[in-house]
Amino acid sequence: MFNEEKIKSFSTTDMRIYNYILKHSIQFPYMSIRELADEIPTSTASIMRFVKRMGYDSFPELKYAYKKGEKEVSLYMVNDLDETIDCLKKFNTPYYQDLFKEIAYILGDANMIIFDGMGDSAKIAEYAARRFSINGFFSAALTDPYQRVSMDGTGIVVVMLSVSGNTPELIRKANDYKAAGSTLITITASDDNTLAKMSDHNISYYVNDVRTEEMSRTTQVPALSIIEILSNTTQRICHNTLQ
Repeated sequence: MFNEEKIKSFSTTDMRIYNYILKHSIQFPYMSIRELADEIPTSTASIMRFVKRMGYDSFPELKYAYKKGEKEVSLYMVNDLDETIDCLKKFNTPYYQDLFKEIAYILGDANMIIFDGMGDSAKIAEYAARRFSINGFFSAALTDPYQRVSMDGTGIVVVMLSVSGNTPELIRKANDYKAAGSTLITITASDDNTLAKMSDHNISYYVNDVRTEEMSRTTQVPALSIIEILSNTTQRICHNTLQ
């Protein structure tokens, strides 16, 4: 409802109205236009200009759309939690345990590990690099989507994180990594995407890629958990404690 483009166009008064609505999300759908104006405080005319800017013809229409959006988000969060729990349980199955062990051996043999991603996945990539570095592995995060890859990739393992696996900038970088001779590992939400098919090894965690307007609401918990598992497993392998 409140997407980035609309927020950028807000006036100072619009921002005050917007911030009040966010802070009083429970009360707002039940307020009259006069009550909202008195609370902010501003004029009812300013409220109506905000309503029009948001694309609605009346104040009740804005309240209805907001309340409906809140219900959809709440339903999504419940469903997302169930899906996330089911996904994490899968990681304890023999299939995933064997896959994690296979990837961990590859990471343990690498001269360097590079983590890459965009958006939320970039944050996971940065965390992964720090986590592996703490565990004693030479690792780095290269998350600039426009950076050209120019290196000798021999002995380098690249781990790319992407929910969709179809981001053009990451596909271009994946091609560069492969051309440089690096081993490419991808972590994606499914195996039916370009990055998964390009990679030498893929870990797919199979959750729905949920997007609303211009925002991704897909959980990053599975990707973060995979990084934790790989980091711990690789460390145990290198210390000869994994049977």
